[in-house]
Amino acid sequence: MKVTLLLENNSLFAMYLNAEHGFSAWIEDEDIKVLFDFGFSDKFIKNAEALGIDLRTADYVVLSHGHRDHSGGLKYLLKYYKDMAMARKPIMLMSMEDIFYKKYNFKKNHFSGFDVSREVLDQYFDVRISPDPVWLTKNLCYMGVTEMTNDFEHKVPQVPMKLKNGVWVDDVVDEDTQFAYRHKNGKETSVIAACAHYGICNIMEYAKKLTGASQINTYLGGSHLRIDEVPQSQLDKTVEYVKKQHIKDFYICHDTDLHCKQALWNATPSKEAGVGLVVELD
Repeated sequence: MKVTLLLENNSLFAMYLNAEHGFSAWIEDEDIKVLFDFGFSDKFIKNAEALGIDLRTADYVVLSHGHRDHSGGLKYLLKYYKDMAMARKPIMLMSMEDIFYKKYNFKKNHFSGFDVSREVLDQYFDVRISPDPVWLTKNLCYMGVTEMTNDFEHKVPQVPMKLKNGVWVDDVVDEDTQFAYRHKNGKETSVIAACAHYGICNIMEYAKKLTGASQINTYLGGSHLRIDEVPQSQLDKTVEYVKKQHIKDFYICHDTDLHCKQALWNATPSKEAGVGLVVELD
């Protein structure tokens, strides 16, 4: 399995690729290609072109959740498909209908959610809503809705609220999803996440359960740990968990502030993530 970071908050040194607050990854396993999230703008498309990746060849297009830094680039992808006379319909996977709910940041007075209608999506994709895991290849699994295994993650509502049944309510982003990869040795699993709204501990435990593995080989993605949003106690418990995992390669990125990155880096051997990063797993 091969993962290429098309978009992240930072670009790797001397890669000269576009970076922004957002996330997008290109995943390849066996003969299957997956586009995972679209960032905030068209920068992921420009980066893909610079890296020689043809986004028209995606078999699956997966949106982790509805926030604009992951979904905002989708309208640019649709324009790209139209301009390039895209004839085929990739399968689009999302975990819950909640992804279509309006999200609004009342503190900053702007919308922060998904801005493409279901009707438009149906023109370009075979849209499938699946809260359950879907195995895309023998070893690559779209995880669906994450199973909760602890009492300290996925508790703090986001600043944006969601409009549900005509009422603005707190949003903990229940629709968030990610990928698990089962290594060929059958004993290890790796996780490719975006924001990790369910928490990296819940996600890694669920990845183990889905793949039957006992060890985390690689974690690549965000953690949604920012000390201005989550209590220090959540960070402390996350660090304690990570220390016990003996993770081989740990790439923490995107929505993780410096304070939390430093704490996680001290908990396990870590490597730099950034636009242009390529990770290959066996």
